[in-house]
Amino acid sequence: MRTIKAAKTIMSLVNDLRSMSREEKADFYQSKCDYYQGIVELGLVVSAVTTIFFIYSDYMINGSVLPTLIPRLSILIYVAIFFLVTHYFPNNHRITVIMDFFLGHGMVIAASWTAYNLVDRSNSIEGIIIVNLIWLVVGFAATTRDTIINGIIFIIEIVITNTFNHYTNYSLIMALEIPIIIGIMFVHYVMTAYYLDHYRVTQKLELAMVTDPLTQVYNRHLLEKIISENTIKDVMPGEHIAVALIDIDDFKKINDENGHYTGDLTLLYMGQKLSKETHGNDYVIRYGGEEFVVILRNCDVNNACARMEQFRQDIANAKDTPVPFTISVGVSCYTGDYSKTLQNVDNALYKAKNTGKNKVVVM
Repeated sequence: MRTIKAAKTIMSLVNDLRSMSREEKADFYQSKCDYYQGIVELGLVVSAVTTIFFIYSDYMINGSVLPTLIPRLSILIYVAIFFLVTHYFPNNHRITVIMDFFLGHGMVIAASWTAYNLVDRSNSIEGIIIVNLIWLVVGFAATTRDTIINGIIFIIEIVITNTFNHYTNYSLIMALEIPIIIGIMFVHYVMTAYYLDHYRVTQKLELAMVTDPLTQVYNRHLLEKIISENTIKDVMPGEHIAVALIDIDDFKKINDENGHYTGDLTLLYMGQKLSKETHGNDYVIRYGGEEFVVILRNCDVNNACARMEQFRQDIANAKDTPVPFTISVGVSCYTGDYSKTLQNVDNALYKAKNTGKNKVVVM
């Protein structure tokens, strides 16, 4: 029963993975790489450095360390290149995965070079099979396609190195290696599917952290994600952004005269209405109490004013509100300084509230 249940779970996750858009799939594999790369890098580097100590077994075979000293030490060049490239491209999962495989194949090349200088190569089969443990580890951070390509490259490497190393058990090596690679590919596919389950749970938790449970729009925690060093992230050069601060007029009176339940319904109505009336790349945030911040992307201040004025009129004339109410709105263009922009919209809202309410003011 457990096996059948696990198979059904994997198939469901596999279908989910296949249905992802290109952008979501890229984010998924970036997340997978970030999650596993620490252990992958540690395992690779420790394995690479450890191979140097095989010089003692070389001595036992050859009676001297000189023939294999340079081949063994050559792995340090691969380690140095690995650290150099990953240092300069720390957040690019494609480059990170390529460098993981680069270091893994560096160990294969160093081992093949060493084997060429050994008088007895009968132990090559054990070494080649052990290398599969490296591919198993590297695959934690890689895509399934990466694993397939890597397996094919490794088999080609065995074929090529056999032309000058003349492995004693070459036929046996190939007979064992091909099913092992297929097995590793299958294991990685299963692991990727299971990581997808973790990825989906993480997404839900992250969304819950930035979602206001009453209005179902974002809460103030979102600002920690989209604001960095007092600027809005991912703003394109020349992109116009406007910020609006909306306040429900006389909200305390709504609560006092109709009860807090009606007040909650009014807030929920506002959240749903704002979500419908804004664009997909805009941010609607419950800023606190009855106040909402709306960050309007690709929108200049004149367009923002027109949109907020239309929204104000829709609220004032709506027939489906829990109770009749109006709103006041402050609008300002984003200056590149988020705190200054928020201060401007706050001043605009203050002016709207103190000059009659139920209006839009731009500053």
